[in-house]
Amino acid sequence: MQERAIQAFLDARAQRPRWPGIPADLSPATLDEAYALQQALHLRLGAQGIPRLGYKVGSTSPAGQHLFGLAEPVYAGIFADGRAPSLAAALAQGLAQPSLECEIALVLRSDLDGADPDLTAGRIADAVGCCHIACEIIDNRYGDPRAVGVPGLIADDFFHAGFIIGAAYPGWRDQDLAHVEASIEIDGVRTTGNAGDVLSAGASLHWLARKLASVGARLHAGDIVLTGAIAGPVRIALPVRAVALQIAGFAPRAQPG
Repeated sequence: MQERAIQAFLDARAQRPRWPGIPADLSPATLDEAYALQQALHLRLGAQGIPRLGYKVGSTSPAGQHLFGLAEPVYAGIFADGRAPSLAAALAQGLAQPSLECEIALVLRSDLDGADPDLTAGRIADAVGCCHIACEIIDNRYGDPRAVGVPGLIADDFFHAGFIIGAAYPGWRDQDLAHVEASIEIDGVRTTGNAGDVLSAGASLHWLARKLASVGARLHAGDIVLTGAIAGPVRIALPVRAVALQIAGFAPRAQPG
């Protein structure tokens, strides 16, 4: 991995929400190069005291994949400096063109090796310790993301700007999360979605485990996985008076708080 490329993306991350641009010769050209660079950046950030807390899975709908010319979802890191105690705190950071996504977060209680040939849906579920409603804040700081290109976006953790998670939902094992409904309401305007239209939380976790195994990585106990938007992304113009996110059965999240 070129040290100059690593440093260029680290410098760009430090300048958020501004996007300084990356010289073409330092940008990854393929998805394989993008994930290799992303992994190197995560290691460097960890060494600098910004640990990765887990992963997000993005573009889990056919429409989202079509938008970026993808044949499958993407993954990116989520970090300690991006976890906020409330939505109000998350939105108080510098943001360029933010959007909100309402999704399910899974927290692992045991390691999950996607290279295991016997990795069944049951074993995936057994590795999950708790389940939460979550909000990911994504930010288009790039202007025209197509000019950056999907490999560059992946190296830069694919629009991720921050996240919050709600209280653990004890009844999740008894609910059909593959068809659960979700909503985002911003100043009285409500956007809804259904998990049946995207990759389900369990399928998303399974995909992530397999994809990480393909690059020699695995999920670990304690990792948080944001499994993909059920409702959203919804653009948000700051400041706002009231924001509420809800998934059927889960305790809702609202701003302030």
